[in-house]
This record gives sequence, C-alpha cells and structure tokens, in this order.
Amino acid sequence: MKRKRLAVFLTCCMTAGILAGCGGDNADTGSTQAGQESAGASTQAVSVTAEEEGEGTGEAITIEFFNQKQEEAAQQAYRNAAEEFHKEYPNIVVEINTVPDSDKVLTARMAAGDVPVVFHGKPTSQAFFESAEAGYCMDLTDQPFIKNAIPSLLEAVKSEDGKVYAMPYSQNFMGVFYNMDIFEEQNLEIPETWDAFMELCQKLKDAGVQPLEESYKDTGMAGHYRGGAMAALFPDGALWLAECAQDPEKKPSDNPDYRTFAEKAIQIMDYCNDDVFGIPQTQAMENFANGKAAMMIYGSYGRGTFLVANPDLNLGVFPIPGLTEESGLVYAGVDACFCVSGKASPQEQEAGLKWIEFLSRPEVAQKWSDTEGAPSAIDGVQYGSEGSLPMLDKIKEGKVREWKAYYDSRFSDTEAFQGLLMDKDVDKFLKNADEVWANAHISG
Repeated sequence: MKRKRLAVFLTCCMTAGILAGCGGDNADTGSTQAGQESAGASTQAVSVTAEEEGEGTGEAITIEFFNQKQEEAAQQAYRNAAEEFHKEYPNIVVEINTVPDSDKVLTARMAAGDVPVVFHGKPTSQAFFESAEAGYCMDLTDQPFIKNAIPSLLEAVKSEDGKVYAMPYSQNFMGVFYNMDIFEEQNLEIPETWDAFMELCQKLKDAGVQPLEESYKDTGMAGHYRGGAMAALFPDGALWLAECAQDPEKKPSDNPDYRTFAEKAIQIMDYCNDDVFGIPQTQAMENFANGKAAMMIYGSYGRGTFLVANPDLNLGVFPIPGLTEESGLVYAGVDACFCVSGKASPQEQEAGLKWIEFLSRPEVAQKWSDTEGAPSAIDGVQYGSEGSLPMLDKIKEGKVREWKAYYDSRFSDTEAFQGLLMDKDVDKFLKNADEVWANAHISG
C-alpha cells in the first residue's frame, strides 16, 4: 500500500462582479443564463489536495465539469462535493469550469467537437434534445442513480420517447425573499394579492424602510423578474405568447391580460433602490442581505448567497402575489441537470458517471442544497426553514408555471420588458413586443 497524493483542480472562470443564476433572459424560451455584468472574464484556480491510502482503482484521469452556477454559494457547494469525491476516487481529477454565457459557450464548443465530459444540460428546450439525439449526450435511462431523483422532476426532463439524457439535481423558483426581522418590526404580514403587495411596499416606504433592492442593469435579471411576474399576474401568458409564435395572425397585444401584466409589473419601480439600473447584481444581493431593504425578488438559487453575505439573516420567501389570492402561479421548475458527453472516451464517461452518481446521493445532495441554497431535485432532501413554507406549500399544491421552453427563442419580449421597467411606457412595450413577434415570423 502506498500513499497517493493527487490534486482536485477547481477552475472557476468568472466574470468580475457577476452572479449568474440559473434563470435566463427569458425562461419561456428555455434560456437559463442570467447574462453578464462585465464582458471581461477572469480565471480563479483553486487547488485542493487530499491524501489517500491505497493504490486507487487505476491511472489518474481528468474530467471537466462544465456548469453555469456562478453564485459564490454554488461554487463552494461544488468545491465541497469535489473534495469528498476525491477522497473516494483518488484517481479522478475533477476540473470544475464555470463560465459566463454558458449556453453560447457550450454550443460553440459542441460545434467545434470540444464537449466537456460532464456538463449542465437544459432539457427544457428543444435544442437540448436535438443535441442529445445528435450524440452529444449519453443516454442515462438505465443508470441506477436516476432513481434518486424526485419522480415528477425526472418525468419533466424526459424526451418524447421517454429517455433521460440529463440527471435533474436542483429546482428553482422566482419569489420574494424577505427579511423576517424587518417584517416583525413593522408588524407586516405576507401579502396574498398584488394590490396588498403594493400596499405593503408603501407602508415600508412611509416608515422609512426601503421596500425592494433590485438590479435590472442586465437584461437577464430583468428577464428573471419578467418570468416570475408573468406567472403571477398573467398565468397563461407563456401559453398565449407561444400561441402567437405559432400563428402569425396573432400578436401579443391582442390579449388585454398582457397589458394588465405590464401595467402591474412596473409598479414595483416606485419602491426599488434609485440605482436599480446601475448597481451590479452582486451588490444588490449584498445590500438586501445586510438589511438595506426589506425584500428582493429573486430566484431560489440566491438563497445560499444571501446567507453567505450575512449568516445571521432571518430569511423567508413568499410567492409573487397574483391579482387574486387564487389566480397567481409560481414560476418554478428544474434547474441544474447533469449530462455526460456522448463524445467522450469510455474511460472519461465512466469517471463522469461516477461523479454524477456521487452528487446524486441524498446525503451529498443535502449538503449541496444547504450550501447552495436551492431546493434539491433529489428525493428526500430537506429545504429551507419555516420562512420558506409559504413558497413550498404553493409549489406542493401544483400552482406552478413551469420554467421551460414554450416557444422559439427568436420570440422574446425580455429586452422590451427591460425597457418597460426603465421608461414605464406600456404602449411602447406592447408595440415593441408585437414587432419582435412579427419580425421573428418574417425571419423564420
């Protein structure tokens, strides 16, 4: 028996000041990349060394784990998991590669024949299944570890013929994170309707408390809010826009509920921080975590980062309210999903499967969820605290609009929506959205 000393290299390619969540500039089109806050990227390499007794199970092999989870808490969660994995498999070197705009980067790498051994896949879009059928993803249907996934989420990622090309690992939702201590101090209750939500914001403002801390300088983050607000205020909005994408005779503004959604959605701008279009996403999250505002509308993937910024934060989350107590839906669905390259060598594929199997163990997934902050897609993993119950209860009731692709990405009102938040011109927004759909039909 001899002592082996191997390093697990965790390479995190990060954009300065960026926290890209799982959500995208328009999740209705299947995109789940939040967008860059800076065009330049820097690389941070962290080497973690572990000592193991024994010969190992073969020669050392390096596999790349390509993912989109740029939040600090997510990176820490993966680092922790990689350290534990290395203790069990000292002959496998996991290289964690996290990049901005991961969708575009991965597409370009696939086209160039440079496919990561393990990567985040997004089985919420038709493009993903086209790539899988072209041989870029291994068929995981017969892998024992897929049984660890929550059955309903496993069904959600299956192809039309029932195959599994991506292992679901976490869930996401858009909600209103709130400082429970501030709510208690101000004697506030969780609002059940949109109008009650706006009244609550006004009460906070009158009391000298900033109601909301947001960052909409990037289209992607505006898109996150757009998706959550549409599910709450216009529950069938994604379906309507998909209908318009199918029928060139229809345009978004034909439905009066689309106007109502826009009119209501801009109301929060009266209660946001003054620098909402200038402040980086990271700073906005830190400000909220440290008590500079009572609430922040964000995805579930931000919970871990809030608690990293302030471990003492008494954090809760509730659904974005609808027009009535019963009408609103939660924008939620599968987030991180793991794929193994169909182009990798047999040795690389074997190592990649071991990495996914390890991550999918309930005890490992529990630690990951506790650190990262998002609900797990692994059965049996517990999430959050009492302050999360209003959100979790609504999701359990099935009052959800799935975070997935409903129509082609050429049809996107996200840039128009960001403009709406800036100028509050509803007529201009409707006109711009109609033009996007019309132009997409012409180009298609």
